[in-house]
Amino acid sequence: MDEFSRYIGRWWLVSLEEPPSDHRDQAKQNYEYIKNKVISEEKQSILSKYQVDDFDSVLFITSAPRGGSSLLFDILRHHEGTCSLDGEHDRWYTLNGICHPAFESDIVPADFQSFDREKLLTDLLAEVGTTERSGDRMHRVDNTLIRLPLQFPNRELPYKQIREKLLEGVSLNKILEEFGISPLQYDEYAERDANSPFEIETIEDRPFVSSHGYKRGLTADDFERTLILKASGDAYRLPWIREQLFPETDSKVVHLTRNPAASINGLYDGWQLNRGFQTYDVGDLDFEGYDGSLWCYDLPPGWVSKGKLIDICLMQWTQAHRHILAGRDAFEDVLRVRFENVLTDTGSVIKEIVEFADLGESALLSENVENPNKVMTTKEPRRARWRDREDLVKSALDRADETYTEVVEELEYTEESEWI
Repeated sequence: MDEFSRYIGRWWLVSLEEPPSDHRDQAKQNYEYIKNKVISEEKQSILSKYQVDDFDSVLFITSAPRGGSSLLFDILRHHEGTCSLDGEHDRWYTLNGICHPAFESDIVPADFQSFDREKLLTDLLAEVGTTERSGDRMHRVDNTLIRLPLQFPNRELPYKQIREKLLEGVSLNKILEEFGISPLQYDEYAERDANSPFEIETIEDRPFVSSHGYKRGLTADDFERTLILKASGDAYRLPWIREQLFPETDSKVVHLTRNPAASINGLYDGWQLNRGFQTYDVGDLDFEGYDGSLWCYDLPPGWVSKGKLIDICLMQWTQAHRHILAGRDAFEDVLRVRFENVLTDTGSVIKEIVEFADLGESALLSENVENPNKVMTTKEPRRARWRDREDLVKSALDRADETYTEVVEELEYTEESEWI
């Protein structure tokens, strides 16, 4: 029996004896251990000297959930002049307590300062890698280790032994199974529904966009590149991000829109899937069309615990875009892009964004534009798929309030014929 197998046996005994602790405190403890003791010395050095606001420029992709931002992010992060996280950065706000229930919703006030700014800015850098065709296996191993305590905060795992196994070429899939963890609970393997809902005792949503093979670890010179960040929750914290996190950084925003019917239809699908879209335990929920117990996706102001699920989805679309429209003035440079155009004229839209962000040419990006990945889909993509439940969707739109009407008009989605 090798050392790793012996550890698994000891781990099962200890895990049965130890009482559960607060999952956020446990995640922090394990993450700090990994950051300081387990990951490569090169990454440890970067995290000891730099923070995420040391980048010369940042490009934010903002949208409502199920608005297509994961696809756009995945395309843009293939540009060889960029750096990026492996997915959304909401988990780092959650780890630092900048989320519900500290706030009533996902809104973070622009003047909120009661947080450890230095720590958050370092945490936000923890997963960032540089896009380069050659890639770097060490970057993937480091980021896998960093994500484990956020995804499984109540598990005491043998992180150093896992690192050795990963470097030897053992798949994480096999390692997880040895610990009795379903691979479906891990981002990279969550391609289908699990048999039961995920527990809320986690720091990050699942699944998210995992690392691609063209990423390597950061070096000091990489901070001259553009960092790309995307999280649907940023819709509710744009002024705070600008004023508290990146007050002196050259920051630009891409506001990605998608017609309300397609977006709320995607939200409706996601609420009913066991793939980790659950975000908060807000108490008892009584939604027609939902038999789960946890809130899914973003938590908008004015959220309710009773009613029709389709109305909740409409609220999430409306409030996200309303707050982006209200918060965009915190930034000087904002480009609005339609997801419909990303689908139908990908090359032209990406070219417009590249010019807006002053990124220059990238052969790797061009290849990805020609053959983009399929990311974060709840069902097989299909034109105007929302019409499968057209009556349900339109019933919500018919009940929508004045705020919805104002947002639809501002985003120029008044023509239903354009709702693909």
